[in-house]
Amino acid sequence: MARPLSFGVLRTIVMDACHQLPEVRTGDNGHYSIADAALGAFSVFFMQCPSFLAYQRDMQRRKGCNNAHSLFGVAEIPSDQQIRNLLDPIAPQYLYEPFWAIQERLMEDSAIAAAFDWHGQWLLSLDGTGYFHSLLVHCAQCTITQHDGTMHYAHQVLLPVLVKPGQKVVLVLDP
Repeated sequence: MARPLSFGVLRTIVMDACHQLPEVRTGDNGHYSIADAALGAFSVFFMQCPSFLAYQRDMQRRKGCNNAHSLFGVAEIPSDQQIRNLLDPIAPQYLYEPFWAIQERLMEDSAIAAAFDWHGQWLLSLDGTGYFHSLLVHCAQCTITQHDGTMHYAHQVLLPVLVKPGQKVVLVLDP
């Protein structure tokens, strides 16, 4: 029997994964937990609002509570830069298992599967984007290109996406 992916199930999978992320800091600054940073990052994508965390900090200040805590279990809301600082050093492999668990649940849901069925097949589109570029700052994971003798460092991703003509929603698969 198919197990539908409810918000509660999704939240449990994500929260469990976030609480198992490794601690990569070497100094004393442990004010924000790695789990709070990861859950804060997830909440931004879930709410699809770039100012979500700032709004949550303001809500906490004004009302004494916030949705980041009640919906996602974020104890303290880090800033966007703090989230990047805490999560960038963590290898993406730590999120493979929860990603596939969520995708499996989605594909078991007959309504989701039907949403992407197009004449008995699924259509896959490829979409790519770059989300970092520098002439100086780089890491071991950077894509390196050379133009006119100048080295360019970038982070890029190619994403497979399930699509369906006339459907406004897509399902992003593993990069």
